[in-house]
Amino acid sequence: YSARYISASRTASIWLDESRKVDTLEEERRLRGKYIESLNLQMGWHMTTDEIALLADDFTYNAQRYGFFSDVKPWLTQWQKQYSLGLLSDAMPSILIFLQQYGIRHLFNAAVLSTQVGAIKPDARMYHAILNALDARASDCLFVDDRPFNVEIACQLGMRGVQMSRAEFPPSLLWDGPVVYSFEELNRLLDSGELT
Repeated sequence: YSARYISASRTASIWLDESRKVDTLEEERRLRGKYIESLNLQMGWHMTTDEIALLADDFTYNAQRYGFFSDVKPWLTQWQKQYSLGLLSDAMPSILIFLQQYGIRHLFNAAVLSTQVGAIKPDARMYHAILNALDARASDCLFVDDRPFNVEIACQLGMRGVQMSRAEFPPSLLWDGPVVYSFEELNRLLDSGELT
């Protein structure tokens, strides 16, 4: 990306602030339109109103734009038989539609998005929201995330924590606690009893 585009995207990103409440897909669609309008203006792309609308629709409603690792569905299907699963994500409302279309939404006992809470991880409100949604105690929960500070806050709140460091998207930092590199490795760790 050019420096100009990076600067324009940074300026436009105020419209896609995942720490703000966004209650509906329609509201997300409007915000995505504002984001694209801002980029269009700053970059001098001369996109028409219709082109901006089509692009905003595509970003909001097109599940093909969102990718999942191929091992997500099999492992969630297996774990759902053994555990209550919760999803805690810094994301816009459309992620729930994409999860549904991908066939994994039903595998989560609860899902909490930052745009429902009005905060992003590692804000403690996020963790309390998923605990409430699961009707679970922190001490009974294992929190898995790729960012060390998100895992550290979960542990400070009484959860156990594991950092996920997939080879495809390695995090820039690793924490001092347990780190796994795949769902298979996470499953071995769960089976070992080391996390209890």
